[in-house]
Amino acid sequence: MRFVLFILLTISASSQVFSQSVGLVLSGGGATGFAHIGVIKALEENDIPIDFITGTSAGALVGGLYASGYSPWEIEAIVLSTQFQLLSVGEIEERYKYFITQSEDDAELMSFRFAKDSIFQKSLPTNLLNPTSLDLELLRLLGMNAHITRQTFDSLYVPFRCNASDIVTKQSVLFKSGDLNVAVRASMTYPFFISPIEVDGKLLFDGGLYNNFPAQDMYHEFNPDFIIGSNVSYNEAPPTDDNLMSQIKNMFSAHSKYKLPCDEGLIIEPDLGDIGTFDFDRIKDAIQIGYETTLAKIDSLKMQINRRVSKEERKESRALFNSRKHSIQIKHVEVTGLENDQGNYVERKLIKEKRETEITYDALKVRYLRLYQSEHILSVFPRIQFSADSIQTLQLAIRKEKPFKTSFGGHYSSKPVNTGFLSLSYSDFKITPLTVYANAYFGKFYGSVKTGLKFYLPTRTTSYLEPQFIMNRWDYFKSYATFFEDVKPSYIIQNEKFWSLSYHVATSNRSKFKLDFTNGFNEDTYYQTDNFTNLDTSDYTSLLYYSPGFEFTFNSLNRKQFASAGTLLSIKSRFVHAIERTVPGSTASNPTGEYSSDIHNWAYLNINYQTYFVQKGLYRLGILLESHYSIQPFFQNYTASLLSTQPFQPTADSKTGFYNDFRANQYFAGGLLNVFTIKDLVDLRIEAYLFQPISRIIDVNGKAEYGNYFESRFGIASISLIYHSIIGPLRATVNYFDSQTQLNPLSFQVSFGYIIFNRNALR
Repeated sequence: MRFVLFILLTISASSQVFSQSVGLVLSGGGATGFAHIGVIKALEENDIPIDFITGTSAGALVGGLYASGYSPWEIEAIVLSTQFQLLSVGEIEERYKYFITQSEDDAELMSFRFAKDSIFQKSLPTNLLNPTSLDLELLRLLGMNAHITRQTFDSLYVPFRCNASDIVTKQSVLFKSGDLNVAVRASMTYPFFISPIEVDGKLLFDGGLYNNFPAQDMYHEFNPDFIIGSNVSYNEAPPTDDNLMSQIKNMFSAHSKYKLPCDEGLIIEPDLGDIGTFDFDRIKDAIQIGYETTLAKIDSLKMQINRRVSKEERKESRALFNSRKHSIQIKHVEVTGLENDQGNYVERKLIKEKRETEITYDALKVRYLRLYQSEHILSVFPRIQFSADSIQTLQLAIRKEKPFKTSFGGHYSSKPVNTGFLSLSYSDFKITPLTVYANAYFGKFYGSVKTGLKFYLPTRTTSYLEPQFIMNRWDYFKSYATFFEDVKPSYIIQNEKFWSLSYHVATSNRSKFKLDFTNGFNEDTYYQTDNFTNLDTSDYTSLLYYSPGFEFTFNSLNRKQFASAGTLLSIKSRFVHAIERTVPGSTASNPTGEYSSDIHNWAYLNINYQTYFVQKGLYRLGILLESHYSIQPFFQNYTASLLSTQPFQPTADSKTGFYNDFRANQYFAGGLLNVFTIKDLVDLRIEAYLFQPISRIIDVNGKAEYGNYFESRFGIASISLIYHSIIGPLRATVNYFDSQTQLNPLSFQVSFGYIIFNRNALR
């Protein structure tokens, strides 16, 4: 009898050991939370089971991915990818950037959006990064589980729970069913960093605010036999009177209990040292530290956890779960947050053709990210709804961007070429988007006013009409002195007023084609000699013209000025019909009388190519090639002819001076761009260019004539140290212009901002 009882007790004990369940609790912690991946890797390598998971914030992301059937090695590859690094800072991959929706380059340094009903209260940004692209990736990684699980998290590969925070009730909200991507996204909504989302009428924030270590949730929801905790976080220290951030953190968060609710468990606490919450560039280090810390405790875990799950068992069960997942194949699109006409416009952008039966993820991503980059859309949050017959409906919650935008900027230099910049725009979104804008540059050297309108057409390919009116004024000095030197009077002043109507259409993500018609009036006042005084009168040439033209542009450069990566290809051509009128001044070779010319007709083709083709460590090497061919006739005198020709201006500072020897009707030019960069913040740029006119324009008794073919050539060199601040570039530059007409070829300046002007009418 005793023997039988012993056998029964032994069988019972063996059954209990065999059925021993293990729960894993993952704390929040931002970038430090990715140490959980290392913890899971070590557990799997040693065949320790993971039967349940609860997580908060970063722990919810790692736990949600694991619960969705991803191995720790797959999760590691996801978070270490270049794509994830971009998502962590609110950026998108270069190949998905949509060139046609980007604003025309200008001297903007900072901008501010606001609404007409409340300039201040509703206009302050609520987050540092826009998570729209991150939300799409979470949909791909986590959103397809709903079809398998029927929206209960108990039916995932590993039963899962995560939590978010309701700041109205000051309570933690536990997710145990619904859309997994929505639950995880709510749990990782760090205040002021990622915008919150609304779930069941509640605006939810990061789960770590009220429960940063959901061990109690593990205990009450799953009641496992053993709990493993992975904690990389801590409670905020008491606030001090001189630490604003400490005060804010204490106001918004409650202290969490970083301990287990039972004796059967163990907490792993990786020492992550100086890795901070937002150090996403150190995720690999965090994973390794989590892995090594877990290995140091693996013997203790094995002593307390007798059950094992082999690699083969995991591989088989994971493959079985993942085989039930469906790929994204969207049949229908539903839009909320917009009016009917606006929703219809969005649907046309996502469903390109009526005969298109479904949208794959690859096609969806391209169209979704194009929509997101529109200046009229603030954010897009996606979900997938499955019908009874597995038809997928994409549900998009869209928020419109605030309609008004004002921008400030300019270029501020130790040279007398300082220019301020101000712009204002209004964007409306009814049947199709519409933007009205105006800007102004103001300064002694350059002044301009531009007004225009973008009217987007209801076409499936993005296109718009753009009428514009622009007035430009350049005031060139004979001296390029610093603030501490006298400046001679202006010797060339160029004014132009023109209107244009252009049609823009996207030809790819990174390119567009433009057709335009321009009509305008140019006025140039100038001296034809270096030896002029305030008593002399200037020459005057006016040009009344109309000009149709086209331009193709491919642009993947990483900055609007001082780029260090990417490619630019510009091909443009114009036909010009113009009437010239010239009145000579006192310095002209024939200072009396008025000249009127016949009608001028000419055309030109300009090709500009710039690319950075070498990137090794800190070094980038680029090349610039430009060619220009024009059949433009000469005007009444040499200077008037030169003023109307195409300038070669490869560097920023070459745009602020008038250099005779770098202008021609036909030329080839090229150069090398050497950039040594440190974390994309500090660049040492060394540039050198050669300008080769086919025939240089020379002055023969005040008239313009062509010199001999390839008789002369000139070089430009520049060395700059540039700090790319969050607002704009701060730089110190030494320039060299190899010019026969420039007395001092070397110049130095310190400046802040961008040297970018409104477009010229005929160039």
